[in-house]
Amino acid sequence: MPPWTEPGDILDGLRKKWDSGRVLREMIAPGNLYPIRIKIKGPGAAELGTRFSDAALWIERLREKSKPRIGYGYDLEESERNFRVTGRNALPAHAVVETAGDALALLKKTKDAEKFSSLAALARGAFPEAREGLDAWFARAPHRALTLYEDREKILAVLRWFAQNPRSGLYLRQVDIPGIDTKFIERGKGVLAELLEIVLPRGDAPVPANAAGAANFETRFGLRPKGKSVRFRFLDEALYVRGLSDIQTPPDEFGRLRPDVSKVFVTENEINGLCFPNVPRALVIFGLGYGVDQLKGIEWLKDKTVYYWGDIDTHGFAILNRVRSFLPQTRSMLMDEETLLRGRALWALEEKPFRGGLAYLDAAESALYGRLRDGAYGKGVRLEQERIPFSEVIKVVSGLRN
Repeated sequence: MPPWTEPGDILDGLRKKWDSGRVLREMIAPGNLYPIRIKIKGPGAAELGTRFSDAALWIERLREKSKPRIGYGYDLEESERNFRVTGRNALPAHAVVETAGDALALLKKTKDAEKFSSLAALARGAFPEAREGLDAWFARAPHRALTLYEDREKILAVLRWFAQNPRSGLYLRQVDIPGIDTKFIERGKGVLAELLEIVLPRGDAPVPANAAGAANFETRFGLRPKGKSVRFRFLDEALYVRGLSDIQTPPDEFGRLRPDVSKVFVTENEINGLCFPNVPRALVIFGLGYGVDQLKGIEWLKDKTVYYWGDIDTHGFAILNRVRSFLPQTRSMLMDEETLLRGRALWALEEKPFRGGLAYLDAAESALYGRLRDGAYGKGVRLEQERIPFSEVIKVVSGLRN
């Protein structure tokens, strides 16, 4: 068949506008969508002269699916053209969908549109003071909003609870909303966070997502965050607590511990923490990674000799920099160029190097960080701390025992 526009092509063109969200968006933020005009490609002069009967059948197929025949959908806008062989002929030039009702009926999306409209009205009714923000959200993500329809009452109940209890200080598990379990909120944190930012009263606005300490839902919306913890091992048997050497405890309790140690080792890798050599009057903290900020408020650490041992890569130096920003006496351990080059055969790839400025490194550390960042040893070179022979670890730690 000639590549002329068929009724299915008109429907495909209309469906693209639905898929893009424009049809639903028009219901919230009316613009200039209607009438929708879809260009029709028909026969040229040569084709009309040789396939006049095919062209007539083609026109009839378009008319069969048009609004005058089926009661909804598109009208055909014709253009009269003068052909040398056939004379003047009126051919379909555009399919014109005049109204949202026509578009939705043709797409068989009338019920979806009713759900969307009902959902938006329900949200506005529940939070009239936030109508402008809600309308903007519905217009920005209409299809995503439509997926919430079945859970609409639950979502509104959650939003109302937070509006009434903006700084509850409760654990999420303690939030008591009839008919809603904690897992529902857990699963919906993403969309709930977006909506809470809109509907919470100005004085109870959430902590901005990019603010320090606001990386999780609980912190942003006044709940008590899941407890963080510090895991550490005493490296001197005389310091064990009722025979316990390996302890995990909340940061505030760790801050109250005030152990009789002179040295504190901080290492990123858990296994390295578990097998760290014994050192008199010392302990090792491990497994925190970028969570080293939990140590920031531990006052007794400020009076200790602190060693940080991380991977020799850009992120290892970024974490060292972070520790030294609040414990300036921190020394690095096994994070020098000599150790890096000695372990050349064990280098791995750091896929996403850190590239920011690090103000708290000393001259040698800063130079090594710069060379790693800039690829002086090769692209993304890193030596992970667990790849360093344990005999080297023992040798270095032995030199720090006194």
